[in-house]
Amino acid sequence: MINKVCFYLFAVLFWVFGARAEPVFDGQKAFDYLLYQTDMGPRNPGSPGHRTCLKWLVQKGELLADTVIIQRFTGFDPYGNPEIPMANVIYRYRPDDKRRIMISAHWDTRPVADLDPFDPHRPILGANDGASGVAVLVHMAELLNKFPPKTGIDLAFWDGEDLGRPSHPEEFAQGSSFYSRNQIEPVPQKGILIDMIGDADLKIYYELYSLKFAPKLVAEIWNIARKMGYSDIFIPLQGPMVYDDHVPLSERGIPTINIIDFQYPRPGVNYWHTHEDTPDKCSPESLEIVGSVLIKWIFSH
Repeated sequence: MINKVCFYLFAVLFWVFGARAEPVFDGQKAFDYLLYQTDMGPRNPGSPGHRTCLKWLVQKGELLADTVIIQRFTGFDPYGNPEIPMANVIYRYRPDDKRRIMISAHWDTRPVADLDPFDPHRPILGANDGASGVAVLVHMAELLNKFPPKTGIDLAFWDGEDLGRPSHPEEFAQGSSFYSRNQIEPVPQKGILIDMIGDADLKIYYELYSLKFAPKLVAEIWNIARKMGYSDIFIPLQGPMVYDDHVPLSERGIPTINIIDFQYPRPGVNYWHTHEDTPDKCSPESLEIVGSVLIKWIFSH
């Protein structure tokens, strides 16, 4: 009789605790990583903050990922140094698995505040435009370390995304462009880019390049968000067309969508590429929503 009771007790405990296959994304923990980055100062290539952030990303990856790849290249800053060292950092889980997906973000920040009406020449802090996506990926790396995925995962941190001049798209997305020309085997079959997803007033619309390159993946993510109760955040309407890291990836055979809130914080008011892009404009809740949708997507594979 005692053995029978013990068996049923074990079965209940396993059902409650052991059967849960998915981790829970903690928005506050991700927000702490956002603050950790902004405490470094601007992270534009060539800056002290950039060097500090690279070292931190590599150290975190060595602790949390199966494999860490540092992909070094020489980029260019049209506002300064024509040749400048840069690096993509890629955390790999199940690195030999040919069936794999990629989630990525850029880790550099803009060297100028060209949309700031008062001080356009100084580098920005980049709380949302840079730190928010990285914060989600680093916390995601912690979760994947504790809950090993069933498919290959690449978490990629792109450098040199935000160096370009307006109307010069070839100067942006330098890190993802370099990777796209120098892909690392095994290559992911599809991907998701996250950018500017920390906005406290988060509203994410369909991005038009994403609809062009991977419409089924767009539908898949928005359907997951709807089922999770986030239809007021992931809004099923067309938004802007944004040239970002997903474009060179998609053009070179890795169909990738962009989850981005480009109207930061809202139409008619802009913090993007200004000195107003600071942590107080971001929220743990926004990071948690995006991170939770991505975790649900990962563990559906």
